[in-house]
Amino acid sequence: MGKIKVLPAEVVEKIAAGEVVERPASVVKELVENSLDAGATRIEVRLERAGLGLIAVRDNGEGMTAEDAALALTRHATSKIRTATDLAAVVSFGFRGEALPSIAAVSHLELVSAVRGAVAGVKVACTGGGGPEVTSCAAAPGTLVEVRQLFFNTPARYKFLKSEATELKHIVEVLTRLAVVRPDVSFQAAHEGRELFTTSGSGDRREVLGLVLGRGEDARWLPLEADNRLFHVRGWLAPPELARTSRQQQIIIINGRWVKSPVLALAVEGGYGPFLVNSRRPVFCLEISSEPALVDVNVHPAKLEVRLSHEQELKALVGQAVRQALRRHAVLPAASSRMPAPALGDNKEDFRQPAAWVVKERAIAYPREEPAGSPRTFAFPAADPVGKGLPAPGGPAEGAPTEVEGCGSFPALTLLGQILDTYLVASGPEGLYLIDQHAAHERILFEQLLAEAERGTVAVQQLAVPQTITVTEPELAVWREGSDTWRRIGFDLAEFGADTLVLRAAPKVLTLGAAVRLVQDLLEQPPAGEQGAWERERHRLLSLLACHGAIRAGRPLSLAEGKELLAQLARCRHPYNCPHGRPTCLCLTKRELDKRFLRLLA
Repeated sequence: MGKIKVLPAEVVEKIAAGEVVERPASVVKELVENSLDAGATRIEVRLERAGLGLIAVRDNGEGMTAEDAALALTRHATSKIRTATDLAAVVSFGFRGEALPSIAAVSHLELVSAVRGAVAGVKVACTGGGGPEVTSCAAAPGTLVEVRQLFFNTPARYKFLKSEATELKHIVEVLTRLAVVRPDVSFQAAHEGRELFTTSGSGDRREVLGLVLGRGEDARWLPLEADNRLFHVRGWLAPPELARTSRQQQIIIINGRWVKSPVLALAVEGGYGPFLVNSRRPVFCLEISSEPALVDVNVHPAKLEVRLSHEQELKALVGQAVRQALRRHAVLPAASSRMPAPALGDNKEDFRQPAAWVVKERAIAYPREEPAGSPRTFAFPAADPVGKGLPAPGGPAEGAPTEVEGCGSFPALTLLGQILDTYLVASGPEGLYLIDQHAAHERILFEQLLAEAERGTVAVQQLAVPQTITVTEPELAVWREGSDTWRRIGFDLAEFGADTLVLRAAPKVLTLGAAVRLVQDLLEQPPAGEQGAWERERHRLLSLLACHGAIRAGRPLSLAEGKELLAQLARCRHPYNCPHGRPTCLCLTKRELDKRFLRLLA
């Protein structure tokens, strides 16, 4: 008897559902795209438990007859295409006929629909991929789809979902992208009865882009437009100072379809070039039009990825258009060009290394010193509270080498000076040492903050004037989920109205500007564990805190300051790497120097 068997239908349905329905946001995307394909001008989305309890999408589209509604839950039944040649010119969001049956396979699904002028509507109910139950009912023109208990019959998929705050963030990302794609459609979205956002459907894309950049910032978009013989590109660029830590605020639309394209995202970032620092990601919306035959949308079931003909030509066109738009609007370059960030492995705390390394060519992205006039007081943390001040005068005269005793495995170094306002230069037992002042100070601050956190005494400073921070509903959810953890690292934040947080106190190692920026960065990154999982979050949060509080590349240091920095680095438990894994110092050994000066030929 043969070993190969045809899988039962219910197993096939669950396998197929895994390709289309990755998380609640996938369901929202498919249902809203169906509404848009149906010609809806108004779409309402209601959510409970970030979509795990309920996803309800109602539209005023053309609706379905009883026959079509029953077929809609049959795999590969679609109204969008008829022949294989149609795939080369498809312009609708959906065309595979996979979404509704895949969703129905892993949930309790109910669909109610009616066409205009019909005496009655139709209701179709399906549970876990079972046979649909079709009945007549009263219904308004359009369609309502309710999805309950998502993944109730696939516990493995349910287990690997993230927190509700994370899932809600993904849903809002999908909805805002679709709202930007179709500014002529009115969107209303609510979670647990609280409004997430509303759009008017006026057709003004800049108005809808405010959902991405934030309320009150829509006037700051910089327009962009360019074309060649194959593509027409138009878009909107946010000023470089509004760049974020992730690419979540980047929108790419190709022929009316929201897609993800790393190639085009990098083209835009390359166009920003010297206008960005510190590995920040620009915020932008890019709309590309071309002949449908140049874009293959039949790449992935979720249709988020596409293949482009003449991709390199489009990439060059986009990069050039971005550069020209920024110059045309007189955007000034940042203090230093952004360079590629290093690829790091796991961010483990223990990076103890031997005292010497072979120097290799490697471009590193350094945080730069803030512009002149920024409110920053410079102080190295010691055993005393943060803010003690600079080393006391009366130390070694400027220009004289100063010795710093090593502690543990860290070598005793003689400080020689500073180069490029970024690196300390020292001599030691193995040769010539270069110390990255930002990475070194970051390690010092991290270990100090870690010790304070373990004692429950992170040093904080009360703000003379509390700062308000405008947030979205998903960001509020992120804050609510991590509020206890944030408090333990020194932030005193509270809700202040429907879309505002007020910052009353912050860790003492931060300036006011750094504190606000760190809060904004943290709101973009949901907690990496369950609520209250302090041990899971501590390393990540304290690393970010140390990074934002550390001195920057581009800051001149006196010999006294450099000596104090080395002394405190030598006292660290793990002095050779910053908490993100980047080396704090490198050594050109005597042998390496002898080889470079041809004293050794091998």
